[in-house]
Amino acid sequence: MFSRELFCPECGFRTLLGFADAVAKLRIIGRLRRDKEPDVATVATLLEADAPLMTCPTCKRRGLVCREASEEEWQHDDWQAAVLCEVCRQAIDPERLEFLPETKRCSSCQGKAEAGTLDEGEPEFCPRCGGLVELRVSRGTGITRYRRFCTASGCRIG
Repeated sequence: MFSRELFCPECGFRTLLGFADAVAKLRIIGRLRRDKEPDVATVATLLEADAPLMTCPTCKRRGLVCREASEEEWQHDDWQAAVLCEVCRQAIDPERLEFLPETKRCSSCQGKAEAGTLDEGEPEFCPRCGGLVELRVSRGTGITRYRRFCTASGCRIG
């Protein structure tokens, strides 16, 4: 059974990876683009060699450490329980996830959003009518393209 642990020596972040997770991480950094069905030994070797090039999702420092995970760690029920906040990228409290399993924000960021103090970027407004502008996928085949559309009825920008 393939089981590796990636951890950050700076902040203590750790995650356990199965074979599919390790392949996905290596594809993200461009190491397995051509190999459609890599073997276990290749994935293990590449993961150990490239872990120092990976960035920690918590503290954003480069230099993760890879080691083989023990069977005890792999069978532990809580290994995948950490869900990160979409805003601050910190772990969401397990109690909050138990009560609100579909939540995407920690209690701190959710409180800021409800108070109106969370900086989510400035919305864009239409120069013609002042309506809210949103990005939409344009219709057509080929390369996906995005266009700006005014949400006000009757106004056309783009």
